[in-house]
Amino acid sequence: MRSLVISEFDKIAALLEDGKAIDFLISKHEYGVGDIYTVKVENIMPAIDAVFVKLEDGRMGFLHANDVPGSGNLFDRVYPGQKLLVQIVKEPTGKKGPRVNLSISIPGRYFVLSNDSSGIAISRKIAEGAERNRLKSIANLMKPEDIGIVIRTEASGHSQEELEEDFVNLWERWKNAVDKHERNSEPGLIYKEQDFLYSTLRDFFNSGVDELIVDTMQGKYRAEEFLKGWTGREIVVKHIDQERVLSDSGVEAELRNCLYNRVDLPSGGYIIIQTTEALTSIDINSGRFTSSTTLRETVRRTNMEAAVEIARQMRLRNIGGMIIVDFIDMSNRMDRITVMETMEAALKTDKAKPQLGQLSDLCLAEITRKRSGQALSEIFGKPCSHCEGLGVNFYLRGTERKHSHQQGGNQRYNNQRDNRNRDRDRRDRERGGNRDRDREDRGPRNDDRNRDREDRGPREDRGPRNDDRNRDREDRGPREDRAPREDRGPREDRGPRNDERGGDRGDRRDRNDRNRGRNDRRDRHQNRDRQQGWAKPAATESDPQAALTSNFAAPNANPEPHPEPVVKESVNESKENEGGEAKDDRNKQVRRLRNSKTLQKLRERQKRPPVAGTAPAAPVEPVGE
Repeated sequence: MRSLVISEFDKIAALLEDGKAIDFLISKHEYGVGDIYTVKVENIMPAIDAVFVKLEDGRMGFLHANDVPGSGNLFDRVYPGQKLLVQIVKEPTGKKGPRVNLSISIPGRYFVLSNDSSGIAISRKIAEGAERNRLKSIANLMKPEDIGIVIRTEASGHSQEELEEDFVNLWERWKNAVDKHERNSEPGLIYKEQDFLYSTLRDFFNSGVDELIVDTMQGKYRAEEFLKGWTGREIVVKHIDQERVLSDSGVEAELRNCLYNRVDLPSGGYIIIQTTEALTSIDINSGRFTSSTTLRETVRRTNMEAAVEIARQMRLRNIGGMIIVDFIDMSNRMDRITVMETMEAALKTDKAKPQLGQLSDLCLAEITRKRSGQALSEIFGKPCSHCEGLGVNFYLRGTERKHSHQQGGNQRYNNQRDNRNRDRDRRDRERGGNRDRDREDRGPRNDDRNRDREDRGPREDRGPRNDDRNRDREDRGPREDRAPREDRGPREDRGPRNDERGGDRGDRRDRNDRNRGRNDRRDRHQNRDRQQGWAKPAATESDPQAALTSNFAAPNANPEPHPEPVVKESVNESKENEGGEAKDDRNKQVRRLRNSKTLQKLRERQKRPPVAGTAPAAPVEPVGE
């Protein structure tokens, strides 16, 4: 049973016979075969017999010199800037633009109008002489001047009224295209097949189709109307939802099989199809075919099955150009003839009219097939962005090209990280190191740290920044204006410590800043004590008790009240502090020193009894202000 499946949503149509695809019709390219454009001659290149014309949006089309009417020099037939009416005869492939032709033809259901000739032609498949004469006489009555008519095979057996209706519709489209070309002064599209359902039914539907499947209810009603007018009888049209029409009918599975390099044969063998820039190579292998009794029968049957399948795959995949088929070696001459006859019969149903060459001594067969449109792999495939279309992983020392098709992520960064880890492990093995590199024993990954930052919540819900804490310290005022430390109460009644203000973050950077500030304060205190004469001298071998007796020696038995020490000014400071502001600063320093804990410890030490064998220290003379 033959089925015709049409998906207007996906622009895909397929003709199936017993569940196997016979032909595909896919319209997914901007520049389709049969589109008519108004173009301007952009460049003339006699060296390659080519004329490049400008289509819309700056795209260039290729016009061969043989398709330009006239004779002589190419510059005498066309000139730069000339406006032409062309039709696309070959879709663009890769970096090549579409090929165009000056011969315009618009097909209908029963006729084809063309400006290539002014006569009447009829299909060779109409063999009956009386029917041929009848159709020619009807076409002669309708034919306009300077326009040729081709009578299609489907016109056989139809009445004159049906033929006239199709011609009127076709002639209206022709006149609209010509009038639009005359009005346009810039390159642009003139005519395009907009109705995918109509064009598919016109080219594929015939009396051998038993079932028609569409993907919309509107398409179902339109298809029934078209077929009723063409056939004169009711045709049952089946409707399947557009999301399931290709999968339920088996078209999607057939498309996937045609996109793979390997095609399995019924007997257990298989063929490998690989397309390159220059040609397409097809290799045949016996595989698991072991049902034959002799090697000769195995080879012959495998080659014959492969010949039929190769002709089908060429038509489905739309393979064009040079095709080389590598058959399994056959030593018997009759087997060679049988295989070639089988392939020649399978190629007769192909509309592209492929040419089959002779079988060589190495069992290689050459086939040439006209390119018409894009191949199936060009429509649904694109080069891999990771392996650049090679499909192979190359490994050199220290560098490996990873081939991964995962969605998302920085693949280049992952490859570099893997290469670094591999180089590090290699160096460790060369050095003989056995360091443990468990992930748990090392610090968190970058993405883990970023995730922790994201989990901390918004900025206003967290603790103050470092600059906010410093600003709070500056706003507290000088030390003498605040309450003494002893009056602040116990530790548990006061606020959190500096390291507790950050909460659970435990930011290492904040801890380093706090430690750095604590060390700076300690250095400032030591410098201040050294300038004021309160620093302890270092102990020496001659006087190990110098650090204990100097400046901190015990007083006499009857000690006199020790005068209050004052801060000594340096020479530079005395010169600068000549005004009243300098005296106020010295007074503040004296008051701060009287309340310091260092002075309190000194007073307590002076009250202790003297140590035996030590001389009382001389009292410290006060320095006058």
